[in-house]
Amino acid sequence: MPTHSTPFPEGSPANVANSGNGSSQATRRSTEFYAPALDGLRCFAVLGVLFVHFSPTLRGMMDTGSWGVRLFFVLSGFLITRSLLQTRKHVDAGQTSIQSALRAFFIRRIFRLWPVYFFCLAIAYAFNIELTRQTIWWHLLMATNQYVFHMQSWSYTGLLSHFWTLAVEQQFYIFWPFVILFAPKRRMDLLLLAVLIAGPFSRELILAMRWSNLVTLYTPLACCLDFFAIGGAVAWGHDEGWLDRFASTLRLRLLLMLAAGWLLWGTLLLKIDGRYPAHWPVYDPLFQALGFAALIVYLLQRPEGLIGRCLRFRAFVYLGEISYGIYIIHNFMHRFGPSLLHHIWGINYFPNELAHVIYYIALSITAAAASYHFFEKPVRRWGRRLA
Repeated sequence: MPTHSTPFPEGSPANVANSGNGSSQATRRSTEFYAPALDGLRCFAVLGVLFVHFSPTLRGMMDTGSWGVRLFFVLSGFLITRSLLQTRKHVDAGQTSIQSALRAFFIRRIFRLWPVYFFCLAIAYAFNIELTRQTIWWHLLMATNQYVFHMQSWSYTGLLSHFWTLAVEQQFYIFWPFVILFAPKRRMDLLLLAVLIAGPFSRELILAMRWSNLVTLYTPLACCLDFFAIGGAVAWGHDEGWLDRFASTLRLRLLLMLAAGWLLWGTLLLKIDGRYPAHWPVYDPLFQALGFAALIVYLLQRPEGLIGRCLRFRAFVYLGEISYGIYIIHNFMHRFGPSLLHHIWGINYFPNELAHVIYYIALSITAAAASYHFFEKPVRRWGRRLA
């Protein structure tokens, strides 16, 4: 962000047999199955972003923010593709029309994502939060990522810089339903492969043409396509049934160990050497996404394993459910957090960095929880009725 999420879909899929333990009525209505462990996964994705944005020390040690955003994108690719594949079965069976399916999809997306997005944007504009009024049209058009890419810097978007991931998500949602619903089913694997290749190819092309620096390279949708495609490929394989045969437990564990080693190696390279090898920005995100996809498959196949049980811890599941709001709201704490702290204790910042990070995270979660229960869920119910 990454990344949002979402980052930041409505529900989290898995085996129907695992639909208890922390599932919600909203999720059951929007999908045919639910995996609490995937909501727990989103919890750690959003916390990775928060820790980096709130802790200068952690930001200098590892890039958990990028990891969290890419994990959100892979999850979104999986969840949305899985939902669209189920919708396509209804269309092919004559139970609904493509027009009705597209209408329902976009209504659900709009009522899920837009209300809190535009509400927070209105708050930022009303309080004249850093550079909001100068860049308002880019945010209104959900093109924050294009503005960052055009300016080649995050500094021109101020505290709304994280909206770039939301723009990427929205742009992905515009064209992906047409891809899944209209593409020839027998060519779906080749189509997903082509979209996957488009991601690293776009990054390589942009670097070769010197259209971007390394900092803003990942902001265009084209440079993130492999994340969504890998998630979509998992959904396709899961739906077709070949994924379970291909991805044995042993293979998955090996992939997870390799992915963890890859993240550690990247962290050590940056920490020790201060720079990455040639073409690292092209293939490193791809390998990360493959590792995240392996983790999703592992959670689907072994929901009762140690990782799945840990991620199904109720607090993690709940934070995953409200992760979209947490992601949108968290950067506003830089503006409102010091004022609230000064009003309560007469200081603007805690002298200890860890205490200040915990304070900002607690504020973000509190605000997101209030938004989720008193604003987002009622609006989402209206959207479901309309869809």
